[in-house]
Amino acid sequence: MISNLHIQNIGIIDDISICLNNGFNVLTGETGAGKTLIIDSLSIIAGGRFSKEMIRKGCNHSFVEVCLYLPNHECAIDGNIIASREIFNNGRNLCKINGRMVTVNELKEFMQNIIDIHGQQDNQMILEAASHIQYLDDFSRRGII
Repeated sequence: MISNLHIQNIGIIDDISICLNNGFNVLTGETGAGKTLIIDSLSIIAGGRFSKEMIRKGCNHSFVEVCLYLPNHECAIDGNIIASREIFNNGRNLCKINGRMVTVNELKEFMQNIIDIHGQQDNQMILEAASHIQYLDDFSRRGII
């Protein structure tokens, strides 16, 4: 479960921390308030693509950090996992999981079973060819195919 999301310098977002509750959370607001930027930030921390144009004007980097409460996860420290991704104007990335530097691919692999974004045309897991065999295996075990 995501317990906290911290975003800096993405689009119109200067610096925001969002505390999420256990259960159902809803983002509401006027058009242009930044709801989509929050979803985009979740995609970024999940190892998704990032465009330099997303960096807030006048800033040289963007930063997304998420605190996950996963008490049974092998990487959890006191039940928590902290993942962060900092992206610079020159395209350089600095990704960390619990303070340890990792590559973007390692971050993506780590987060793929934690954050799954579904939108009108935005979907992560079903588009990953590597996960297709897992879908087929799951369906076959259930007797669906």
